[in-house]
Amino acid sequence: MPISLAIKRRYIPERLNQEVYHYFKRREKYLRKELISAISLVTLTIALVLNATPVMSQEAWDPLVYVDPPSITGLNPCQNFTITVRIANVTDLYGFDLRLRWNPAILDYVSHTAKVPVDTYPDGVLYNPMFLLKNDVNATEGTYWLAGSSLSPAPSFNGTGIFFEMTFHVNAYGRSSLEIYSVDLSDHLGDPIIPDVQHGFFSNVVTTPADIYVSPASVVDADLTPSKNFTVDVNLDGAMSLESLEFWFGYNTSILDVTNVTGNPIFSSVVIDIFEIQGELRVAANASPSITGDLTLATITLHVADTGETLLDLFNITLTDEWSDPHPYNTPGDGYFSNILKAKLFVDPPEIIDPTILPGSQFYINIRIDDVFELYGYSFHLSYDTNVLTCLGALISPPSNDTHFTTEISVDDPLGNIAVNVSYYSPAEPITLLSETTIVTIHFQAQDFGCTPLDLYDTTLTNSVGGSIPHDVEDGFFCTLIADIAVTGIEASPNMVYPGRSVTIAVTVENLGDTMASDFNVTVYSDNMTIGTETIDFLAPNLNTTVFVIWDTTGLESCNNYTLSAEASPVLYELDLTNNYLVEGWVKIKIIGDVNGDGVVDIFDLVAAGEAYGSSEGDPDYNADADVAPMFGVVDIFDMVTIASHYGESC
Repeated sequence: MPISLAIKRRYIPERLNQEVYHYFKRREKYLRKELISAISLVTLTIALVLNATPVMSQEAWDPLVYVDPPSITGLNPCQNFTITVRIANVTDLYGFDLRLRWNPAILDYVSHTAKVPVDTYPDGVLYNPMFLLKNDVNATEGTYWLAGSSLSPAPSFNGTGIFFEMTFHVNAYGRSSLEIYSVDLSDHLGDPIIPDVQHGFFSNVVTTPADIYVSPASVVDADLTPSKNFTVDVNLDGAMSLESLEFWFGYNTSILDVTNVTGNPIFSSVVIDIFEIQGELRVAANASPSITGDLTLATITLHVADTGETLLDLFNITLTDEWSDPHPYNTPGDGYFSNILKAKLFVDPPEIIDPTILPGSQFYINIRIDDVFELYGYSFHLSYDTNVLTCLGALISPPSNDTHFTTEISVDDPLGNIAVNVSYYSPAEPITLLSETTIVTIHFQAQDFGCTPLDLYDTTLTNSVGGSIPHDVEDGFFCTLIADIAVTGIEASPNMVYPGRSVTIAVTVENLGDTMASDFNVTVYSDNMTIGTETIDFLAPNLNTTVFVIWDTTGLESCNNYTLSAEASPVLYELDLTNNYLVEGWVKIKIIGDVNGDGVVDIFDLVAAGEAYGSSEGDPDYNADADVAPMFGVVDIFDMVTIASHYGESC
């Protein structure tokens, strides 16, 4: 097949109307001719206004053989669909040999109708007398062969027609080309006619993201001392038609060494590379046939070299399905190893940012502890801004049923300070806590709007012999502020356009609150129709920003006015939503040729277009409203003819 034909098939959008496509082809040939002089332009324009008939070129268009519709998506198994294979813009067609194939594992052949001759099927091809050479379906292989020829004195076939229509039954999820893998066309002299070819495609694959993760996610064991081994798996859940994969696994080589990696034998091939100096390994695998479901990708044996902790990091992940498309996956689930435990004392929740907590409202926080061995006592101070909060009290929550302990609690609210001290005594047993456990609950009342750290300091954890237990400390934070996003303006540019032109809609959004607004959407509507949505990542208090949405007006009818509106989605803790929605602005869809936008195509539009005649986009006298016909970007004779053809139309 000539390279030029392959390029055409690749870059012609499947949804492009064939008549439009060939119009562009014809225009390309027109543009090779010299421009008509200004005097001829005036003469032609006047003739058109007086209903003169333009002379159209009779140059031949390139024939096109294509599947219609070009793509079928989203059908579930047990549903049927029908395609037609057509020819467009052919001249002197006298015979053809056409072959189609599909994937019979995905699609079952149901029926077909060969649309020959035209005497029987007015939307078909070829004339009588004619005969069919082939009309053979092989449902097992997924092929159809149709061939036929007219006989003298039958006339040649010209124009556009249907070779055949075929109905399929969807029997599985997957993908299938609807490929015209062979096509020969002959004129009445037996010479070949070379067409462009456009194949079809079927897909009902809906691939949900898979989960790839280290299992177990956490290996925390003080008994895993140097020289001992343990294993982890790299698992994949939710694979769909997985054909190949690659992942990298990283670790701290001063803590761990990799001694062995075993790939799942379900794969047809596995390649494993270990880079011990870098603390990385790579696993690549292929599956034949492809794999669907949950599986273990590899089992990794790790040797403990020293005490410490390390992330078991999954990265550089590539998953590919049987159609060589990327298989989506969620954020990888890394693993963690530690053979040392470090206790943690922390505020829970770590952050309270809630404008619904108004002055006078009450709430609680917890002081919690985790990963501690042989705890026998603890103490801490917690400070807060007393202008924002008032402490109403603190309650000890013993982590065990042992009653042999003493407590000291003091609240100095004017200074914004809470002190707690708990000590166990004999015969109490030391306490080991390997999961998050509440030891103190603190009761607050909001004093006023504002923010304050909840600062843990002077903390101690002690064991049964009075020794200090090392631990990390995590503070908290409280804030109650107004969250309020408002849509304050909508502007369309331009306000009046031809159908199919683009309109830029600018929406101004302001943060009227006291806190940062983040990750909210702004949706633009035309009457009740959604035009588009943009996301604002963050917007600081008392600032505004403008988002731009491009509206493609293709399909809208002329002489209609559309009212614009925009809506900002609520941000976290936003209470006042009345100003999140605004109706403002309009767009008018004009009649083609209404250059000045007054609702009628008249002499003033022709004059305005004449003033821009010969100009190109970027020229000072260029008028986009006069540029109504391809090739766009220049005001030429075709624009004048188009405007004149609408002369006298009005809204």
